Amino acid sequence: MKTDRLIVFMALFSTAAFASAATATYDFSNLKANGSGGSFLPSETLNAGYWKCTSGDLCSSNIDHSDTLGGDLKYTVNGITATATGSYNDGFSSGGLSTVASVVQDHEDNYSAHNKIGAGLGVYHKIGDTSDDNVTVGETLKLTFSKVVTLSAISLRSDGHNTTNFAAGSTFLLNGSPLKLAGTPYLGDHQYTGTVFTFTFDNSLRHKGTYNGDQFYLGGVTVSAIPENDTWAMMVGGLGLLAIAARRRPADTRLG
Repeated sequence: MKTDRLIVFMALFSTAAFASAATATYDFSNLKANGSGGSFLPSETLNAGYWKCTSGDLCSSNIDHSDTLGGDLKYTVNGITATATGSYNDGFSSGGLSTVASVVQDHEDNYSAHNKIGAGLGVYHKIGDTSDDNVTVGETLKLTFSKVVTLSAISLRSDGHNTTNFAAGSTFLLNGSPLKLAGTPYLGDHQYTGTVFTFTFDNSLRHKGTYNGDQFYLGGVTVSAIPENDTWAMMVGGLGLLAIAARRRPADTRLG
């Protein structure tokens, strides 16, 4: 009996490991000045690899004083690390020059998840220019995950740190595909699965002098990890152990 119990325990442990394939939510909009008040912060040590930025934001480089751009912000949730970086394309086409930019987590002291108030991740591409702290013309924000994930939800914030100030009909590019700018963009039936996701200002022209895109912040994302081969193996092994335990169980010989 003890052997059977051990087999069942090992089986349940193996299948539970599969069932608990990580889901992670990154609420980048939850940032108050300098990371105060329970803010959602990078997993790096403050000021070691990134710096407090202008007006209480967090930056991957100190654009107020440094003469270089670049760096990253890393966020770890449920064992999945998301690395945020920024770039700037001054040609707005595949042949344009892509240059390094700095990623910023913009703060909002009146942050409220319920009221959908807050900022999030944006991009700086000019040294010393703190006015451009969202994703705007020519800019791309990239998230690189430490394992293969499926993107299940996105939240965006407008320049006004809410979900209502997007220009009518404006779009952005998710991995190169245009989607309507909204607080919660409709992903449709397309499965966004991988390790790299790009959020780009839509630089295409609706008509002369007017872009299809509008500036935005990445307020947050939710992802689900794709089980790796060893996790699948654990699940199959767990089911096999349950089958062995069932076969070892003696038949009930009691009379009815």
